Amino acid sequence: LDGYSHGYCDGGTIGHNKVAFFGSGNGITYYLDYNADTFKHEELLLTPERRKKGTARIIRGIKLIGKHFYAGDGGNHIWRRDAPKQWTLISQEPRAYCNRFSNACDTKSLDGFSEEEIYFGGNDGNFWALLNHTWHKIPLKPDWNIENVICADNAKVYVVDTRGRVAIGRGTKFRLIEQAHADDIMPYLWEACVFQGVLYGGGAGGPLYRFDEQKGVWIKANLPLIGSVEYVAAKDGMMLIAGAWTLKVYNGKETIELYGGEKELNELLLQGFMQSAAEVMEHTDKLLDGMKKP
Repeated sequence: LDGYSHGYCDGGTIGHNKVAFFGSGNGITYYLDYNADTFKHEELLLTPERRKKGTARIIRGIKLIGKHFYAGDGGNHIWRRDAPKQWTLISQEPRAYCNRFSNACDTKSLDGFSEEEIYFGGNDGNFWALLNHTWHKIPLKPDWNIENVICADNAKVYVVDTRGRVAIGRGTKFRLIEQAHADDIMPYLWEACVFQGVLYGGGAGGPLYRFDEQKGVWIKANLPLIGSVEYVAAKDGMMLIAGAWTLKVYNGKETIELYGGEKELNELLLQGFMQSAAEVMEHTDKLLDGMKKP
């Protein structure tokens, strides 16, 4: 995808059509219609007006909530897709707050239980809830850089920052759980999800962790065949776990490998020690082409 850097996507069924949306690093969304077998792009952020003003930003979250796709970008901009190539800004109050009090505030993650209950967060403790069409700013400490906002199947909202600190609640009431030594356990948390009522997280190539809600601590998850973690997501009774060279699914009982594996990874590392940088790149391309595809 053109300009793709750190992308976000979500999908589901609208009416009788299976659809998905992808957000790229250049502010363009990509629309996939399974029924029509089409893949199109819609310029959400890089409009001529935004180019002139210099306000085009990277898309930092896409979610299918109710019957609409919602997307977020910097400066507390939350958009709703009302029709093909028609996106409506719905976060005027949070955007005005950001412009007035913190030009550095960002929008990193959004989720919702319904179109009447949507949450999003970003840097500087920037956390908002849309409840019955009214925006509420939920107070968090200003040093919280929120990386994940999750509306879980257990009817709780989980807010996780880059240092692994967690807030749990719903509506306007949230309980903050701070670890005394979070940096020693997890120096940087990129991704998090809630699977079977348990919060999981990981990032920076480290192992997968689970959050003990009663003790308020992260513990290494004892799951088979899972090494370093770059991305996690949970949906429809499965948890997707992606590493640098692997892609796996955990269904609560067993781990199913979709892509990569220990044999290919070990071969890649061994060859890397014995070859020059150029040879490593050439060997890696061939190895990836030969890996098992889902």
